[in-house]
Amino acid sequence: MKSTGVILMRSSPFRRGMRSRARLSFGLAFLMMISAQSGVFMDLESPSEELSDLRIMESTTRSVNLVDVPAWKINDAWSYDGYLDVGAFVASSGVSSNVQYLEGTLTQTVSDIGWCDVDNDGEIDWDLDLMCYKVEGDAYYEAEDVNLDGQDGDLIVHMDTEEWISVSDLSVFREVATFNIDFEVTVWFWTVTEDIADLTVTNDYYPTLEGYDFPLSVGEVWETDYTVETDYSGTSDYVTIPSDSSSSNTTSWETVSQGYPGTFYNGCSQSYNITNYDDNGDEIGYKWYCPAIRGDIRTSYSVAGLGIQAEHELSTYQAAGRSKQVSVEIEYPLSPLDFEMSAWINVTSQGQPVSDEYVRFRYEIGAYDAWANGGNGAAFQHNLTTASNGSAFLTFNTGHLPDGTTSQGELGSHGIIVWASGSNPVNTLVGATTVTIDPEVHAIDLISRSEGVTVERTRGNRTVTLDNNIGFNAIPDDQLTFSVPVLNRGLLNSPATTLLVEAPDGSTSSTEIPSLSSLEEMRVDVVWTVPEGQQSGDISLTFTVDPNEEIAADGNRSNNEGSFVLFIGRLPIASLAIASESLTMTEVSFNGLSSYDPDGGSPVCEFTVEKLDGESWTSSEEDCVQEYTWDDDGTFLVSLTITDDESDQDHSEAYITILNRPPEVEIGVDQSSVPVLSAVTFDVEESGDLDTLNEEAPVEIQWHLPCDEGQVGVRCTVTPESEGPFTMGVTVMDDDGATTEDTLTIEVTNIAPTNPRAEVWLGENRLIPQMLGENARYTVNEGDALILRGWADDSANDLGGLQHHWSPDAELQPDMIISSTGHQSEFGHTYDISGQHLATLQVVDDDGASTETLIIQFLVSNLAPSISPVAPLLPVTEDELVQLSIGVSDTLGDMPNLITCYDLDPYVNSDSEGNATDDCDFESQNLAHSWSDATTAPDHIVFHVTDDDGESASIAISIDVRNVDPDPRASTSDYNPTVGDVIVLSANGTTDSQFDMENLVYIWDLDIGMDSDGDGDPTNDVDREGMWIEVSFSNEGTRTVQMTAFDEGEGSSMTLVIEVKKEPFSFGGMMADYGLYIVLIVLILILVTVLVQRMRPPEVVVEAPVVENVSRRRGRKISMDDAFDDPEYDPFDSDKKKRGPKKGADESDVERASPESEMMDSDLAGAFEELTGESPQEEVVTEESTGAVAASVDEALDNEDIEALFDD
Repeated sequence: MKSTGVILMRSSPFRRGMRSRARLSFGLAFLMMISAQSGVFMDLESPSEELSDLRIMESTTRSVNLVDVPAWKINDAWSYDGYLDVGAFVASSGVSSNVQYLEGTLTQTVSDIGWCDVDNDGEIDWDLDLMCYKVEGDAYYEAEDVNLDGQDGDLIVHMDTEEWISVSDLSVFREVATFNIDFEVTVWFWTVTEDIADLTVTNDYYPTLEGYDFPLSVGEVWETDYTVETDYSGTSDYVTIPSDSSSSNTTSWETVSQGYPGTFYNGCSQSYNITNYDDNGDEIGYKWYCPAIRGDIRTSYSVAGLGIQAEHELSTYQAAGRSKQVSVEIEYPLSPLDFEMSAWINVTSQGQPVSDEYVRFRYEIGAYDAWANGGNGAAFQHNLTTASNGSAFLTFNTGHLPDGTTSQGELGSHGIIVWASGSNPVNTLVGATTVTIDPEVHAIDLISRSEGVTVERTRGNRTVTLDNNIGFNAIPDDQLTFSVPVLNRGLLNSPATTLLVEAPDGSTSSTEIPSLSSLEEMRVDVVWTVPEGQQSGDISLTFTVDPNEEIAADGNRSNNEGSFVLFIGRLPIASLAIASESLTMTEVSFNGLSSYDPDGGSPVCEFTVEKLDGESWTSSEEDCVQEYTWDDDGTFLVSLTITDDESDQDHSEAYITILNRPPEVEIGVDQSSVPVLSAVTFDVEESGDLDTLNEEAPVEIQWHLPCDEGQVGVRCTVTPESEGPFTMGVTVMDDDGATTEDTLTIEVTNIAPTNPRAEVWLGENRLIPQMLGENARYTVNEGDALILRGWADDSANDLGGLQHHWSPDAELQPDMIISSTGHQSEFGHTYDISGQHLATLQVVDDDGASTETLIIQFLVSNLAPSISPVAPLLPVTEDELVQLSIGVSDTLGDMPNLITCYDLDPYVNSDSEGNATDDCDFESQNLAHSWSDATTAPDHIVFHVTDDDGESASIAISIDVRNVDPDPRASTSDYNPTVGDVIVLSANGTTDSQFDMENLVYIWDLDIGMDSDGDGDPTNDVDREGMWIEVSFSNEGTRTVQMTAFDEGEGSSMTLVIEVKKEPFSFGGMMADYGLYIVLIVLILILVTVLVQRMRPPEVVVEAPVVENVSRRRGRKISMDDAFDDPEYDPFDSDKKKRGPKKGADESDVERASPESEMMDSDLAGAFEELTGESPQEEVVTEESTGAVAASVDEALDNEDIEALFDD
């Protein structure tokens, strides 16, 4: 098919060279028509060298049935995966693109069974037109992230196809391909689709293009001359739609082998390789036909002259349902000319015969001849109905007309079609077979088909089927499997016979050949391993069917013997000579002159060179010498492939490193020296790169230091920051990444430090002066721990050696100088005196140059002292110490002079100065003080502190002094008195605070069981009052006596239980007779005695009575008042009884009795004598007459004495 060029219509906004792009688009369209015609795909492997899973290690035989034309049904579908390799086409088209492959899928479906209007008259003439399948295809191919002339995007090709294919032989009558080519560019988040072209291409073939010659047989070759008319339609903004064209061509096919196709699919391990050649005999493609899928499993086609390769392989085959089938059987698949042939049309459903089925028989030899050759024949068509056995019988004449191809051993092969169609076209059932007509036909004709021999060669772990491309050759240790065909090209079944095979080493073997029907083929597999010592040269495999000529009916014995010649050689030896390194833009020469072929001949050298873009450049050289120039640096692979006359190959490869030519650069400056911190400009005076691929920007320039103009450029202005030598450098880099540097040094001179500055910090806070500039003034507080920092500007190399001289208090302490070295100075200082202070800073560099003096003013303010928080005090009781230790703070200068005071009574201005709360009752930070009376204690005290500037602080501290209730103690002189006995009740031992002890009130309730005051509460009676009381009870029984001690509080009580006993029986009679009188007299006497004793002077001296035969203490005086005057005195306590009552400082040890008490009343004395039997006067001894010492009660009287006294 001849393509037509395209014309540029208008420029594209994103493409250049539109003529090349048009060629690319049209080339893709042309390729799609080719792929649609083939209808199959192939993988990446070479089409001629296929790995096989078949390993046959001994002689075997296998029978091969006829591979006849398949019958398709509507909805039969084949799906394929594949790709288009357009790399070579794009490279030759002038398009700047990295596109290599477009990957995609193709699905082909039988959509209709109808008629091809071969005479193109617009009408269907059954006697002249051909019965055809309509096959529709849908294909989608895409190449992602490709670049077309600087634009990145996706190239997308969508194609729809229609093919009209003859039912009788699967020859192609018409192809229609409609496709759309788009280029999608993504800009930000939007996708822009550029429509390249929408085209429809129609190809009509005259005669039909016969890609199969059924029945298939290995070794069969057929050729056809044909004319193709191509019509174009569609629209495009970038290409001109080509004009319609017509061209004549010659093509041929060969069934080259049978075996594994290289693509696995169930039932396809024995597929047929049909290779297609152009009119020059060059291979243009191939396909592998698999009978199990009724179609092709794999194809590969190249578009001649365009450099486009299409590779596809089957992914799935989906057959339409065939529960009901129609088939045709003929008497013989081979026929003489004009032979009357019998045929049977069979219809089955689920394997059972179908009767009364309306079927049609069609033999199109006449119609084809009329269309292709201008004959006057017509198709033979006959309508029949099946009998009860599901068959319909008829005879037809095979004729004598050729088909549209030229092949050996036949005049033509013609298809026979039968079909049954219902109301729905989908249910149309088709059956087909082929009859081969030949003028020379015998009853039996056994043929050893030399042209049908196939050879599988196993070398190592790789098995290939040999063909013309690979070459029919082997080397020692190769394992060869010869598949030898025996064909019966007669009409009748051949008798069983044998096949004699003579191996290349001369050994022979025989194999049984069974009876073969007409055109049935039997293959014999012979395995032979080439001996290691096999000489180089041709070897021959000879095979003879019926070697003993036992079949007399064999009509042609000249074809009974066949042979196959194969060359045994040696692998060539490849040797590549190449330098390991070279420079860019230098022609590198390399060769394979040392390569050779051990079995003779002149090997062909093919060099493969890796280019700059990673692609490969291949060249074949007869002299085995090649030159190549790399324009850029890198490491590249160079390969040499040596192919000898037997197509055996050897390889050698080496890497060559192409070294880059470094760029050049030179810089200059117009000054030899500059002051530090002054700008200076450097310029690139010369630069370049000899092997640059970018003439507009041969090198990239980068200065070593930041520049005012930017670090990239031909000029750089910098400001040196250090005195001394200053070196500026520049680096240039070429497009290969190689760099070159140049440097230039100038002298940088010193300058004095300038611009002295200072900061004042207080902790983490930087202080802001009230006044800025040279008279900066800071307001700080007395005692602030200030940090002063200073620095100045200078060149970088001087900064570290700058000397900082500080005078922090230049006026008050001019001799205080603080010096440090470095870029920055820092020190701490505290002003303890309020008022104005001046600090100065001067900075000097290592050359002695200095800044002006920086003056900093400080206005120092006094800080009032502060008092630490005091935790609230807990309540205290009377006389309990309140202890405080209060912290104060102030500046370090003020701390030693602080005055701390406590005002213990903030309601009284004790110093008559200031106010009542600023008294200094106690000067200290620590206080230990108590209050004896809760009623007079203050509710708070005041602590205040004052510094030497008169600033003060104070804090009020709440206090809570609480009353202490008395701790009562009560006792009696007798817990078991007799009725009428006088006993002493004592509250001695009751305690309270010191202040309250002096003011305690003692209340006695002599019987808490009796409400003596009638208020309803028997426990609150005030029967007696006093610390000591004397009582007697007139009635016997238990008395509960309660003593309550009262201070300013609610008081505390204690009870005594006293058991009062009945009086002694000796007084009973007297009391019965004179009881009333006696009692009155006794009471009067007791009262008088008591009154006398109370009225006498405080001291009473009593001489202890002398009792006969009883030891008594005599001559001691006792004072009853002592017991009452001393609160702590207890006459019943043994320790205190020994110690006696306390005496005052002005009291004598012995108190003298008053004269009035020295003589007892005569009546009382008489009563006493009557009661005791003793005279009181005998007992009384005065101090002057007896010299006795007055004794305390406990020394003068024991318990018995006291009881006797109370009884009296």
